[in-house]
Amino acid sequence: MKLIRLTTGEEIIASITKETETSVTVEESIILLPAGEGKLGMASFIPYSDGSPIEISKACIMFMTNPNDDLRRQVLRITTGLEVPTSGLTLA
Repeated sequence: MKLIRLTTGEEIIASITKETETSVTVEESIILLPAGEGKLGMASFIPYSDGSPIEISKACIMFMTNPNDDLRRQVLRITTGLEVPTSGLTLA
């Protein structure tokens, strides 16, 4: 899972399935949307696609980095429905 800033200013978080010298192919891409007051919204990056992988030219990418743990957990919850614990096991 990578956080990708496009030259258009859009930020997406996605799983990279293929990378070549000229392009990156992503799946499960979500666009991050500022929602005011320090909040962040998320939506499907290409909502009208059939879910096929999306190839993005590297010329359109400013940078790629790893998302922080909080963002990674939120995306996993949205895409899989799974809650990822923030710490180790809790003993009763």
